[in-house]
Amino acid sequence: MTEQKQIEIFEQYNRKGDVIRCPYGRARIRQSLDSYAKAAVNLYGIISREDFVDIFNRQNIDQTTYEEIYILLLPLVLKEGWYGFYKEYIVHYWFFEDFEEADFLLKHQANKPRHIPEKTEFIKHVNEYYEDNDCWWNVQTFIWNFFGYSRDTIEAYKEVRDFMTFGDEISELGSILGRYNLFFRDEQQMQEFINLIMLAKNNTRIWDNKGYTPSELYEIISKRDEDIIKFPVLQKKKVGRNEPCPCGSGKKYKKCCAIFEDTKTAQLTPTECREFYETWFGLIAFVNERERVVNDKIKPEYPNSVSEIVVLKVREVLWEKPKIIDEYITEMQLPQETINILKLWRKNYKKGMFVIMEHQVDYAVVIASNEQGEDRLYGIKGISNSIAYTLRRELPALIETVMLPFKGKIIYDSFLSPIPIGFADGAKAAFQEMYDKAKKHGIITSLE
Repeated sequence: MTEQKQIEIFEQYNRKGDVIRCPYGRARIRQSLDSYAKAAVNLYGIISREDFVDIFNRQNIDQTTYEEIYILLLPLVLKEGWYGFYKEYIVHYWFFEDFEEADFLLKHQANKPRHIPEKTEFIKHVNEYYEDNDCWWNVQTFIWNFFGYSRDTIEAYKEVRDFMTFGDEISELGSILGRYNLFFRDEQQMQEFINLIMLAKNNTRIWDNKGYTPSELYEIISKRDEDIIKFPVLQKKKVGRNEPCPCGSGKKYKKCCAIFEDTKTAQLTPTECREFYETWFGLIAFVNERERVVNDKIKPEYPNSVSEIVVLKVREVLWEKPKIIDEYITEMQLPQETINILKLWRKNYKKGMFVIMEHQVDYAVVIASNEQGEDRLYGIKGISNSIAYTLRRELPALIETVMLPFKGKIIYDSFLSPIPIGFADGAKAAFQEMYDKAKKHGIITSLE
């Protein structure tokens, strides 16, 4: 859509000819409405005039109407441009450049509940960067402590924050920092940064969620829709078969990763998938009961409505204290086949960061160190989908996960996190050299 077309749309819903003198006695409420409108678009991005009036009237003695807010706020729209009218909505100025994005946001917000803070808290969102927790302050402090305080680190922080608030491709973070010549000195520093970023992202109020944080919305939906499976959650962007493959191979999608989706051999069978999740959720439920990780009671069953955030918290405790698996086997009456699976998990799990080098028809190939510290190749199958389909990242890709033995195969513990770091040509060449050297020893396809 052209710039001229955007201007025409703005003028269609914000007509200069409609401006009238402020009605007698309504100047004070105009100021209040202006503050509420700024706070609302900062918190939600877009809000219907009807919902806006409802929130305002519930929190204020002075009342307004659907028609009056247009009369009172239009002069401020044309003068300040912080928000504007579009169809029956009030929208953030960000949409003035592309009103189609406002329609797109409405689709993302559909059927989600709205976060409505009490009045004092609501008005604080007049500040575009207001947050009700310290998560982003911790990210900012980390950047300045490790990279120093400079114009570059200030700009890098702003770009990282905006990108993680409005985007979802964490793998791009490495590229953002790289533009400012900010590089991690070691794996520990990188992991600490990623942990802070993910904590901040999960606790940031975002437009897609109508002001709720991802963590809050997971909890609300899981409690509201008990019969809906919330785990695993896979958000996928549909790729045309003739489009370039998302893995970065340069091939068309139909000639590359679509093969894995079509063959279904790079993932577990439906029966194996169910058996894995039944075993996994039983273990997760026991760990939470024993360690009191979260207040939610996790049912040892599959399908399971527990949120992904809750499982992630319990999972972290499990791999910090893997001896809990022994306690689970000893104290619970489990089928022998389940016991055999759990014993193999306890003995042979492999936790860490790994580099995915290529996708093959039967598995994804990663570089990892064996017990002797030597680089070896491992073939990991997906669970309900192939890793190629789940990950959709340019290779090589750095991931964090826990590899597990299962039915003579290697899978992962349902969480596969891409690490936000890009590789320069020199690093890619080094990984390729490691891959070629390790390939001489073959690909390990079982941890049993």
